[in-house]
Amino acid sequence: MTTSDVLVEHVTWGDADAAVLRTAQQAELRDRYGDDDIGHAMTGRSIVAMVLLRVSGQAVACGALRDAQDELGPGTGELKRMYVRPSHRGRGLSRRVLAELEAAAPAYGLDRLVLETGVLQPEAIGLYLASGYAPIDNFGEYAGVVDSRCFAKRLGVGEATRGPRRRPAVSSSDARPSTSSGSPDVVVEEVAWVHPDAYALRRAMVDELTPLYPEMAFDRPDGFERLDAAQGRTAATTFLARRDRVPVACATHRRAVEWGDDVAELKRLYVAPDVRGSGLARRLVACVEDAARADGARRIVLDTGIRQPAAITLYLDLGYRAVAPPPGTWQGLPVSLWFARDL
Repeated sequence: MTTSDVLVEHVTWGDADAAVLRTAQQAELRDRYGDDDIGHAMTGRSIVAMVLLRVSGQAVACGALRDAQDELGPGTGELKRMYVRPSHRGRGLSRRVLAELEAAAPAYGLDRLVLETGVLQPEAIGLYLASGYAPIDNFGEYAGVVDSRCFAKRLGVGEATRGPRRRPAVSSSDARPSTSSGSPDVVVEEVAWVHPDAYALRRAMVDELTPLYPEMAFDRPDGFERLDAAQGRTAATTFLARRDRVPVACATHRRAVEWGDDVAELKRLYVAPDVRGSGLARRLVACVEDAARADGARRIVLDTGIRQPAAITLYLDLGYRAVAPPPGTWQGLPVSLWFARDL
């Protein structure tokens, strides 16, 4: 399908074809989540743009832009009712709708766009991350909704997160543990989960995350110890990096049975602040992937928090893509995003 095959129309909220697509979108969300979308009863009030795409005369995609300045601050607009018919997905139509709405926004004094989507819509999350939208805390009616994830983008400003990039080549020697990490003073070794240096680094990681995620209550009495012990029961391989014999980074490969028999999970990747930017995170990801592959895994998954843009950027750069979490596993992680990569 070429650009010339797609007809772009700016229509009113009440356009009959747009209404049909919005109804189809709400029905799909109801099927995925088992309940009506929070905003299912919204009207056209404050909608300033409605985009409709046609292919061979058929209305197949839509999206709307709402002026949200009264609720969310000057210059802020909200993307609503982004939808592409299932038969036309994978053709770049959602990006086309998004681009049209972004192009329309400045005419209405809007230079910052926000949106909400859900944890069971990884395709949407992937689209927004690749288009420069960064995760933000849930706003407005979505505050406290555990299956909602919100994003924002400042128009005309450099992207907060980068889109898909080619995964850097990793040679077999680079991917093996217990070798230099590209610097003669750094060595990566396999250790037990309970190794005191690995434990200390995981403790430092949680101490760093606690002020970022107060809702997770990492600092409750014995909270870290209980969580760490529970995660250790499924840990398969733990890697520890030392620089000049000082422990500076760690990561673990665990068997993620809740995801499937041939799936591994990357857990507790942490690099001490004073050695960040040296490539150690990429090095340890490669070690975990190598260990998971040797253990028979065909896919590796991970979760990270919405307030860690550097981590999200790293995983996108390494070829990880947004995925939906397994049923029943995400309700206790209201600030997480999930990613995966086939090995």
